[in-house]
Amino acid sequence: HILRYDLKDTSKITLVDVQLIAAMGPPGGGRNAVTPRFLRHFNICTINTFSDETMVRIFSAVVAFYLRNNEFSPEFFTVGSQIVNGTMEGIDIEMLYNQMQKATKDSQVYKKAMENLLPTPAKSHYTFNLRDFSRVVQGCLLIKKEAVENKRVMVRLFVHEVLRVFYDRLVDDKDRSWLFNLIKDVVKEHFKENFESVFEHLKQGNEPVSLF
Repeated sequence: HILRYDLKDTSKITLVDVQLIAAMGPPGGGRNAVTPRFLRHFNICTINTFSDETMVRIFSAVVAFYLRNNEFSPEFFTVGSQIVNGTMEGIDIEMLYNQMQKATKDSQVYKKAMENLLPTPAKSHYTFNLRDFSRVVQGCLLIKKEAVENKRVMVRLFVHEVLRVFYDRLVDDKDRSWLFNLIKDVVKEHFKENFESVFEHLKQGNEPVSLF
């Protein structure tokens, strides 16, 4: 293992003082186990799954910084916290990982999606992680102060980002209906708003707002 060879002219390439750093997730969900024979060459460090409190604290700080830096009025700081907690409610990473290996605490769209939208052969792309949580929050932070007339604009933006990150990945009406109902519950529980009232401008007659 001392020498490598150039593929063009087969000249020798000597490697000196090389350090290899690698990262991986636990086996499962399409990830294969790495053999002990290979791992013995490494010093292995692991990072525990973030707790709900840690995730909320991290993303709440990001949202608060954005709102403060862009001079949003104080009333929107509460909405920022609601966005983080509302996103969190839907997906528990540890729960999904355990269930994926074999075939939560109350925190919202992110956790619930990980518990209920599990990968199958027909839905192998149903894998949700912290990046999806981040995409929802970061998407909400793209809005400009001038575009926010009231709290409901932020709630609509939150719903839009959840639909783009999670809903667009779903492949059948049963899953879509489940997520849509979850979003309505989150809007009611975390934002203290009525979903029909928030999206009243989309209503057609007396029919309730629907994506179907």
